[in-house]
Amino acid sequence: MIWPKQPVRRIVLALPVETGDGRKYGHSLDEIARLPADLRDGAAFAAPTFSESPWLVNHATRTDCQQETHLVRVVVPTVLTALSGQARPPVHLLGFSKGGFAALNLLTRHPGLFTVASVWDASLLSDRPPHPQLVHVAGSTARLDEYDVRRNLRGHADGLHGARRIALGGVGTLEADWAAGRQLLEEADIPHRAYRDAPAEHRWSAAWLAPAMRHLLDLEARLLPRPEGGPGR
Repeated sequence: MIWPKQPVRRIVLALPVETGDGRKYGHSLDEIARLPADLRDGAAFAAPTFSESPWLVNHATRTDCQQETHLVRVVVPTVLTALSGQARPPVHLLGFSKGGFAALNLLTRHPGLFTVASVWDASLLSDRPPHPQLVHVAGSTARLDEYDVRRNLRGHADGLHGARRIALGGVGTLEADWAAGRQLLEEADIPHRAYRDAPAEHRWSAAWLAPAMRHLLDLEARLLPRPEGGPGR
């Protein structure tokens, strides 16, 4: 985790793309530490890890592979407990590739727990077969259907109407997914912010994290305006 020197005004979960503490695609907290101070001020960043490929789904039969439940019932409460009596801040989701897939699914499935999902180069928003890793950690066709991010966005569109809660960034490697995701959100009339001014390699990088955080903070400010004269971001 990275804790701010200031009081915590938000928690940002940087969702993983590799098992364990893998660094083939860089490391989220290393790149977050490189961001300008104004994008980190008041934010506690947490980078959970998983022993199986982290699509953040619950396996159909394996009790030792319930990733979504573990994140919601263990990771988030553990981070909140570490606030030591501070007021509960909003919890946001940040990720790319399968982490972007997971962030959008988590926002639709737990809209009362998570406030904003800011994703870049998110996976499986285009009409293509599920990745073999996802098939493995889901364990059944029915469970795959339950975590179809496109189906979840359409099915939970009513709960996402109103203020914008999604920032959809690109374009990196998965341009088709970005284009399909933007079209899906528009067709479902889900308020969102789509942008493509963050070209970068398909890995953790301050090059895309900076705009992703700027959009996250802006969406938060519009959703949760601070009292006049209150502290800024």
